[in-house]
Amino acid sequence: MLFPRQDEPSVIVLVVDDSADHEITARVASEGNVPSEHFGGVWGTGRRDGCWLLAFQLIELGGGVERKWFTDNIYRELLGAILEVPHYLALMPSEIAGDARTRDDVLPRLGGALFVQVDHRSPQVERVLAARGDT
Repeated sequence: MLFPRQDEPSVIVLVVDDSADHEITARVASEGNVPSEHFGGVWGTGRRDGCWLLAFQLIELGGGVERKWFTDNIYRELLGAILEVPHYLALMPSEIAGDARTRDDVLPRLGGALFVQVDHRSPQVERVLAARGDT
């Protein structure tokens, strides 16, 4: 989900299933800074069954936790927001997101997300946007 903001970096919300990953659950719960001082991240791409996938890799600065999540929910506005740097990625555990599906439902739950500032433009995402031909 995308939260564009005028004159400030956009926020991209990525809901992740953390039910089997207690380490990432604990890290998200213990992080209090926005954006996080302990984590960074990068975007990339892949393909499955001939279709594009977007990937976000969370990286603990200084070593430690690394996780990668994929989505096939790729739309032009999301690609554009990913290519605008800096932007924030709000990593929201599925248990916090619950049944929220709209921006109005997600917004009050953002306090339970891990915010990561993304400063690097992804050449892989640029290629996906160019391949779509709808720019």
